Amino acid sequence: MKASLISKIIIILCVLCLFVGILTIDKTKPYESTNSKKKIIGSNVNKVAVIELNGAIASETETNIFSGEYNAPNMLKSLKAAKEDKEIKGIILKINSPGGTVAMSQNIYNQILKIREDKPVISVFDDVAASGGYYIASASDRIIAQDGTLTGSIGVIFSFMDYHNLLAKKLDVDNVVIKSGKYKDIGSSTRAMTDEERELMQNIIDDSYEQFLNAIRLGRIQRNDSYKADKTDLSEENLTSYADGRVFTGKQAQELGFVDVTGDIDTAKTMIESMMREKFQNNLEAKLLSYNKKMTLNEMFSDMTEYKFNNNFKITDFIPTSVILSRKPLYLWE
Repeated sequence: MKASLISKIIIILCVLCLFVGILTIDKTKPYESTNSKKKIIGSNVNKVAVIELNGAIASETETNIFSGEYNAPNMLKSLKAAKEDKEIKGIILKINSPGGTVAMSQNIYNQILKIREDKPVISVFDDVAASGGYYIASASDRIIAQDGTLTGSIGVIFSFMDYHNLLAKKLDVDNVVIKSGKYKDIGSSTRAMTDEERELMQNIIDDSYEQFLNAIRLGRIQRNDSYKADKTDLSEENLTSYADGRVFTGKQAQELGFVDVTGDIDTAKTMIESMMREKFQNNLEAKLLSYNKKMTLNEMFSDMTEYKFNNNFKITDFIPTSVILSRKPLYLWE
């Protein structure tokens, strides 16, 4: 009886996948981000790629059918495609992320800087764009946030689990380690961290933090563009004074210079339209195109089945992101 029920569920999922696959059969051409499904044809508009990021930033992200197209690896692929797409004249990044791993944040940041040489880039914040989410946005020509967006959290965190007391005192379990050097098992969960190890890890944090500050300096303080679009300058004094891990509202961030203006996607459309007209010396209207890489039928089926049978009661749903991504320096707020 149980096997029969599972078989029926799988058949239903297959039918749903086929239906959705038909709707997403074109994997290469972007569409208007409106209710119309009509393809943009011709050259009488300035096409703008809208690329979204939702959730934590990581090189390998667990996704489900609701967020698989909007993770960090997909954003990076979409950015590279938009850079090479000659029809795309500007890019809007919609960011809703608390941040994540350092390296992946830097990969996306560097790609945005490359695009800025040829096309204007604007970041628009949703509910949260903190730490690594702010890091990648700082590479944009302009940043727009809602008044109530939570942003900032400029800093680095490195988390380790330490349960050696549980093992030794409660379970009477000894930890035996044979290693080639005294730091080989640094961050081990089965023993206390030494003062030397803590100092070494703090040095890593400090270096990663300085990289964060330098990225903001390059993207926002030293930015040198001729666009007439509204901007708010960030001072070195404000950067060093407020980059202590605190979060701001979008309104506060704008007053301090971390955000250029407050507004939404419509604000971004108007702004990037004027920037593209300046850049390409035309008077064309901006057309927004949803540009995230579409999931293949196989990916969608895999995610649907995993979500249905494996993800309902995962213990990781109740564990902080910093613990899931432990043993890595993180540009993360949680």
